[in-house]
Amino acid sequence: MMKELLEGLIAVSGGPGQEASIAAAIRAQVQTIADEVYTDVLGNLYAVLHASHDKESAAGEGDGKTVMLVAPMDEPALLVTDIGEKGFLRVEPLGQLEARALIGARVRVGRTGRLGVVGVSEKVKLDDVEFAHLFVDIGVGDADAAQQHVRVGDTATFAYHLEAQSEEVLIGHALSSRAPCAVLIRTLMQVQTRATVIAVFTAQSLVGSRGARVAAYRIAPDLAVAVNASPASDTPDALPGSLRLGGGVAIKALDGGMVVAPGLRDGLLASARAVEVTTQIEVSPRARSEAGAVFLTKTGVPTCGLAVPMRHAGTLSQMVDLRDLDGAIAVLTAYLRDL
Repeated sequence: MMKELLEGLIAVSGGPGQEASIAAAIRAQVQTIADEVYTDVLGNLYAVLHASHDKESAAGEGDGKTVMLVAPMDEPALLVTDIGEKGFLRVEPLGQLEARALIGARVRVGRTGRLGVVGVSEKVKLDDVEFAHLFVDIGVGDADAAQQHVRVGDTATFAYHLEAQSEEVLIGHALSSRAPCAVLIRTLMQVQTRATVIAVFTAQSLVGSRGARVAAYRIAPDLAVAVNASPASDTPDALPGSLRLGGGVAIKALDGGMVVAPGLRDGLLASARAVEVTTQIEVSPRARSEAGAVFLTKTGVPTCGLAVPMRHAGTLSQMVDLRDLDGAIAVLTAYLRDL
C-alpha cells in the first residue's frame, strides 16, 4: 500500500509556490479520514482529527492538547526566468539543485504539462557549469511558439516515475517530500489519540520553510512533530554521519535548524521501544527541516522530529527503504496514542 501511495504522490507536480496539484492529491487521500480539511493563503493543506476522534471506540473529549504534525509538500523545481528568441527557456533553481547534475534531465511545466530537456552551453567546461549556462528545450522554434506552452514565472518539475529497486527499496526524484507526506497520511489512517491532531502538508518548504512558519503561527500547537527525509551516510566517501538506509527511522537530535530537547527526543525513543521498532539518532548539522521554523514560532513551540534516511539527497534519483517509512509510522502512531 505504501508503494502505491508514493507512486500516486510522486507522479504529481508540486514546485515551491505551486503546490495546488500535490495538495489536491493529498486531499483526496485524507478527505475521508480527517474530521476537517482546509487550506490557507500560502497553500498549506491541513487535515484535522478532533480530540474525540477514535477509530474503534469513544475516546471522550480528550485533554485539550493540540499536536501539529508537519511534512513538506513541495519538490525541487526550475523557475522560468526568460524565454529566448529561439524558444529556449532560461531557469533558476527552487530548492537545492546542482546545475551540472541536471544536464539532460527531463522536466515538465507544471501549469501546462509541456515536456522539456535541460541543455547546457557548449562553451563551458563541466566543472564550471552554473545555472546561467543551462536552458530548457521544449521542442519549439521561436519565442511565440514557446509562449503557447510556458510563460515567465512558471515552474518546471522533473518528469520521472517511482521505481522499485527491490521489495523494500524505492527510487524517485521527489521522495524528500513525498515520503514524509506518505508517513503522515498513513499515520492519520490508523492513529487513536485523545489529543487534537492537525497534520500540515506545508508549502514553500524549500525556499525557507515559509508554510511551516505560517501554519505553526496559525495553530499555536502545544507540541509539534516534524517528519522529514535526511541524508544517509552509508555510501562510499560520504560526509560524516550515522544514518544508514534500512537502519530504522531516525529520531531527531539535531539538524541545521534546531536542537531537540532531550525529554521530547526520549519520548519518541520510548514509543519506539514500546512497539519494538529499530531506530537511529539523527545528528545532521547540514540538513534542515520544518522543525526549526515551527520551533521558533511565537514564543516557541516544543518540537521533536522523525527522519527517514535517504540516499542521494539533492539528486533526481533519491532512494528510501520502505522499512524505515513503516517504522516512522509505527513510532508516530504510538507516540500520539500515549500522549
